[in-house]
Amino acid sequence: MASSSRDEGSRGSGIAARNVVNRLRELILGGQYSAGERLNQTELAGRLGVSRIPVRDALQMLAAEGLVELNGRAGATVADISVTDLQEIYDMVEAIEPLACKLAVSNIGRVEMLQMKQLHEFMQGTDDDEAWLAANHEFHALLYRGSNRHRMITLIDNLRVQKDRYMRAYKAGLGDVGQLHEEHGQILDAIGAGDGQAVAEWTRRHLVTSHDVLLKHMLGANAEARSL
Repeated sequence: MASSSRDEGSRGSGIAARNVVNRLRELILGGQYSAGERLNQTELAGRLGVSRIPVRDALQMLAAEGLVELNGRAGATVADISVTDLQEIYDMVEAIEPLACKLAVSNIGRVEMLQMKQLHEFMQGTDDDEAWLAANHEFHALLYRGSNRHRMITLIDNLRVQKDRYMRAYKAGLGDVGQLHEEHGQILDAIGAGDGQAVAEWTRRHLVTSHDVLLKHMLGANAEARSL
């Protein structure tokens, strides 16, 4: 009985931590907590209506995702945004995601294709940055998750969370999405043709395009800040 109670308590704590992770991730990605800002466990627990234990566990999970930095007794802070970090994220995702997409092609059925086409059309017509980002994330997830390579999918999910943080931070870069939309169309055409190699190549080109767009706006913002 005691063992069963401990197991249930452990599961409950894990569920609470995952709920807190999701809520904190949304707050960080949404800009409510800025890069470098200290995250006080007691304040977070009060804001989220939970005890400090799931907050502590959630911060450790977010540190593994690269959104939070744990600094020993100094506590946790929101991870900084930097050109070096952006480069590392893209180096990894450009190496892994095209392979996952190539492996996924044979598993993409009519339902997934229809969903991706609907997302593609939605992105072309929306002026809402947040809605565009959410649709873009889902478009790519529908593809690479079809690879059924669970470790690879987990890693790409993690990298995309970090990448999307940069896209939210530099929303001005979303003005240059015409080429991204064209590449989405090329990816869809390659999936329809069952050409895994072409899907991988267009995914790689697409990632390079978004990398260049973000880097251009990030460097421009940094140069403007230095001139003030």
